Amino acid sequence: MTNLRAQEKIDSGEAIDLSDFPQTNGDYVITNNFVEGMDYYVTAENDWIRSIGRRKSDGVILASTSSKFYQHPDFECIWLR
Repeated sequence: MTNLRAQEKIDSGEAIDLSDFPQTNGDYVITNNFVEGMDYYVTAENDWIRSIGRRKSDGVILASTSSKFYQHPDFECIWLR
């Protein structure tokens, strides 16, 4: 990992690495693992998660390295970096 701050946060429990989480359409499925106040990182992409949204149709929670869930009509944005 090249981002030492991200590694520090993961090691200390301040961030969750989503690299091994299932994906759908390039987004990470975290329905059962969303923790309020936590930071999220994807070591496989060497990038921070920028937005997390709850899909209005079925309640599935997805995380993205983009801010796509912010003001998306099909999602409730529940986390934004």
